[in-house]
Amino acid sequence: MTWQNVWWSCRLITTAMESQVRQQTQPRILKRDLKNSPYILVAALDFGTTYSGYAFSSRLEYTKNPLNINTLVWQAGSGNLASLKTSTCVLFKPDESFDTFGFEAEDKYAKLINDDKHHDWFFFRRFKMSLYEQKDITRSMKLYAQNQKPMLAMKVFAEAVKYLKDHLLDTCKKRRLELLMSDVRWVLTVPAIWNDRAKQFMRECAQQAGIPGYQLVLSLEAEAAAMFCKYLPLKDMSVGKVGDNLVVFRPGSRYMVVDVGGGTVDITVHEVLEGLKLKEVYMANGGDWGGTMVDKEFEMLLSEILGADVFNEFKQKHVADYLELQRSFETKKRSISSATDAKITFTLPISLMDTFADMHPNKTVEESISSNKKYANNLTWKMDRLRIKSELAQTMFRQSVQKIIDHVVELMEHTEVEQTQAILLVGGYSECPLLQTEISAKFPDKRLVIPNEAGLAVLKGAVINGHELDIITERISRYTYGTETSVVFIPGKHPREKYFMGGGLARCHDIFSVHAQKGQSIPVWQSLKPHHYTVTEPFQTKLFFDIYISPYPSPEYVTDEGCECIGSLVIEIPDTSKGLNRGADVQFTFGGAEIEVHVTDSDSAEERVSYLNFLG
Repeated sequence: MTWQNVWWSCRLITTAMESQVRQQTQPRILKRDLKNSPYILVAALDFGTTYSGYAFSSRLEYTKNPLNINTLVWQAGSGNLASLKTSTCVLFKPDESFDTFGFEAEDKYAKLINDDKHHDWFFFRRFKMSLYEQKDITRSMKLYAQNQKPMLAMKVFAEAVKYLKDHLLDTCKKRRLELLMSDVRWVLTVPAIWNDRAKQFMRECAQQAGIPGYQLVLSLEAEAAAMFCKYLPLKDMSVGKVGDNLVVFRPGSRYMVVDVGGGTVDITVHEVLEGLKLKEVYMANGGDWGGTMVDKEFEMLLSEILGADVFNEFKQKHVADYLELQRSFETKKRSISSATDAKITFTLPISLMDTFADMHPNKTVEESISSNKKYANNLTWKMDRLRIKSELAQTMFRQSVQKIIDHVVELMEHTEVEQTQAILLVGGYSECPLLQTEISAKFPDKRLVIPNEAGLAVLKGAVINGHELDIITERISRYTYGTETSVVFIPGKHPREKYFMGGGLARCHDIFSVHAQKGQSIPVWQSLKPHHYTVTEPFQTKLFFDIYISPYPSPEYVTDEGCECIGSLVIEIPDTSKGLNRGADVQFTFGGAEIEVHVTDSDSAEERVSYLNFLG
């Protein structure tokens, strides 16, 4: 493929950094072209809030059996814990160079603390949520390590992705899979509810990690899980009502995917088409109600019993024990259900009790519990054993579960969603019996489907997505998208304060030029109707547009309520010989996991170099 045939993805450029960043930018094959590019292996990286991992399969393996997908067993705590994913933690040396990732990073940082050598190191944990919580994401955004030392967020994410990429390639090599980098189609999972800034941020991090942009696909997590579930036989599904997987994925049927991970809950609704193609019928949505919300409730319980000062001291001084506490709670919370009245037993680090004794030498934990009305009759604590009544243990899940239930109830009220026949519950948190019970009870008329490998559904589905790039045919736009432009000023129609002179004409600025409307069903492979833009000055060599979103379907001006500038589009028009008789036709593609654009010269129809930038 020649440079001329490549549709330039509009990324990476800010006006101030244009020449510098442009040298780093490479043309990216659009997803529609990527599906025709040759590859030998699909490699998927699932970068999660609490846990991360990878999986892969060759084209041959996929052809024989789409579920023949390779994963890795990770070891933690000197081999005492085996897991199909590793912890999302990364450790940097004092000079800010990368050291290690995952369980190894946790264990090494804990050892550094024990040896009192940790002060200048950088340890980051569960940092993915920053891309959901921080709305104004930029390339210069910083994250703060465990010791509050700052580092560029893009460096932290890029090194984490690079570790997973390199580890996967090493695993392939050990299994005698001889591969060139060009043989691999890479897939990186992202929540569908992330904004366009977060998605571009992850793409650029992956490119910094050594993954060529034209070999990279972003896979929306809930969609990936559905792609995995559609191939599962009945024996590998837990089905809440009579029926089988063929019923759920029968052409014409609709289902809801509820992907409950550690940080976010990602929800999408699909209709099954012929050939097991999938069409989104309601816009992706969700919130930050994942399993870490339960973790916070558990830590709050311990803080209320022992005192916040004690628990904070424990976390700072006994990091190894704190990490082990979190690991054990992660396992325990998957067994807590409403079906038993028995007390729940938690094994706690002795160092936690020792910290309490050191800070409160004249008081026992038993006295602290008995003086607390909330806990006096609901739990006991002896040595390293905390025993909690089932009713109290269940309250730790209440806020998270209720938010999920309330949101699904609200979704079911929409016409497009009420026809849903099944709910697919996936993600690590989906293994929680309390969540399963509550959803089943609240929606008795819906078939609840839970794959046996619910925690791996997104990861394995991402591999399948890499083989089946065209499985999703349409998506629903979450916002109205458009550009800021100007039109000829019409007295009486346009506000006087938006009047300006351009190219010898009276014009109105701040016009919201709509390219896609909120709620619009957009075919994935189809570019939208082209919009024609012209220069306003005879010697103008670039067209600059700010890109806006609106929560309403028909905004008139970019200054209307709810409108937000999310980035910019730059189009190069270097030939000024035609003066004002120059312009470009702009076609956006909003149906994919990412926004893409195709720009051609209005006269010659030649491709125009253009750049999208969502990162400021």
